[in-house]
Amino acid sequence: MSERPSDSGVDGGTGVGTDGDTEVETGGALDGCTDGDPGDGPRVEVGRYRIGTDATPAEFLATARVYARAVAETHDLTVSVGELEWEVSRRAKRRAGAVRHRDGEPKAVVLAWLQFRNRGWRATAATIRHELLHVHLLNERDDPSHGPAFRRLAQALGTHVRCDRFVDPTWWVRCTDCDAELARYRRSKLVKNPDHYRCGECGGRYRVVRADDADGEE
Repeated sequence: MSERPSDSGVDGGTGVGTDGDTEVETGGALDGCTDGDPGDGPRVEVGRYRIGTDATPAEFLATARVYARAVAETHDLTVSVGELEWEVSRRAKRRAGAVRHRDGEPKAVVLAWLQFRNRGWRATAATIRHELLHVHLLNERDDPSHGPAFRRLAQALGTHVRCDRFVDPTWWVRCTDCDAELARYRRSKLVKNPDHYRCGECGGRYRVVRADDADGEE
């Protein structure tokens, strides 16, 4: 078996929940959560909607909805913000956001509480724009991917394709033969049994290193 680094630039897939809904995820690390360059097109000022990280989850979601509505209207996105459920995930550490959809119909936008608390409103605003693009493309094309259409729109809206890491991992899984490394936040099968896996980049063996002891091994 082999496993590729989550931050290698390869698009992540979708996950199917126990209730039959599918989630489009924002995870890994590639293009960053800072504002991109929207070119000469219209732009919604992020700072106008800014809230402090001491906000409650209810205040956070209320602001997220208001900001999302402004972005959707400004960029003419096929998104009905009021018909979507807006939720906070207190557990998410690897993905900054997700769109839950069933049979191609967007149902909910989920935002990571830890990204907001650790990286602030500007990073979360970029994630909101990212998730709105997923909703738009699901409605327009039944397309949940980070493909060419998504990338073009992401550039126009000044948002990321992959989000920067916003929680420090508990372990690093590193290849002994190349520079590949994987961030892990729990004791997954890979962390418990690294000898059962091979590096997706070069086929080398893995070793596990605790994040708080970069020179040691698990």
